[in-house]
Amino acid sequence: MEELRSTDALDKEIVADAKKKADRILAKAEESCASLLGGVDARVQEAKSQAEAATRSMLALYKKNINASLPLEKERYLVSYIHESVIEALNVYFESAGENKRLQIVKELVERSKKVLGTRPVNARVLGFEKEAAFEMLKSVFGTQILSVESAGAGENADETVEGFAFHEGVILSTADSNSGAITCRLTLDEKVKDILDSWNFELSDALFGGRLPE
Repeated sequence: MEELRSTDALDKEIVADAKKKADRILAKAEESCASLLGGVDARVQEAKSQAEAATRSMLALYKKNINASLPLEKERYLVSYIHESVIEALNVYFESAGENKRLQIVKELVERSKKVLGTRPVNARVLGFEKEAAFEMLKSVFGTQILSVESAGAGENADETVEGFAFHEGVILSTADSNSGAITCRLTLDEKVKDILDSWNFELSDALFGGRLPE
């Protein structure tokens, strides 16, 4: 019986010892698991923080670029707006002036061209005006130098027009003597408007906005 009790005691000791070891292993496993989970949480939080920082950085850069471009966009808009306003004012002026006055303005350009054309024979192509009225005007300036007067095609002077300007009228004069080098003069309201814009753009803009140009 004594031997049996000794065996029972040994068994209990072994079981108890095994249980302690199992408890220690379980505790260490739980600790490792907790550490692992904590590391995962930390890495997730770090990744989240990095993503948020990158997003903030990208947003800041985008905002900076937008803010940098706004003054340029505003400047371009103002320049375009002022230019369009000046062109519209010129359209109103030439509309109210009437066709006869517009023809007289072209006549002034024709008279200036005599310094270039001299006494050479000239052919004329008419833009916008009645051919007969243009012929009478040209004859009053050049007399018998005018060899022919024809109406120009619809798109003949299209590349030389001012965008937004409504009155594409005038004459194109070409010398007939090719031996000494042909000369072509485009004497149009578009050319007159270009000259006005080159010489008086600021004064026109300032007058149009009452001395208070938009800023």
